Amino acid sequence: MSSSGRSVALLRGINVGPTTKVPMALLHTLFADSGATEVTTVLNSGNVVFSGTVDAAALARRVATETGVSTSILVIDAARFRRIAAAFPFPGDESRLTVTFMAEVPTAVSIPIQLGSEQIRIGTEAVYQSIPDGISKTRLTPAFWRQFGREATARNLRTVTKLLALLE
Repeated sequence: MSSSGRSVALLRGINVGPTTKVPMALLHTLFADSGATEVTTVLNSGNVVFSGTVDAAALARRVATETGVSTSILVIDAARFRRIAAAFPFPGDESRLTVTFMAEVPTAVSIPIQLGSEQIRIGTEAVYQSIPDGISKTRLTPAFWRQFGREATARNLRTVTKLLALLE
């Protein structure tokens, strides 16, 4: 469940390929039907800002039923989202800086030693990454990201900034 104030919902793995298409209009409708108000979808990649309370697991099941796309939905209240964004430690091009959101950051995380120009910081509420050569050239493997669980989902800093603006 989310809190009753403003929140951000991040859907993992939708609209990243031809088999994961979820229309934003449908996503808007599903959130509104679930009791959310002031629903706004952001970009075409599973970002929703809303007010009210929703059951993220029930919404994920509805997305799967309506579209055939399996997803997890991470709901983050406005205060936590702002804290996570404010803690971003790296300068640079917002499209090459990412925040990986999750319900809870594990206490023990193994970080690869050879990251080249890439930088990573494990925060108390999120994982922050600077990828100067672009996400397609990241040195962090899927095995690294499995440490964080299925609900972990990344957004570039440009998207985080857009979501912050909508929370205001």
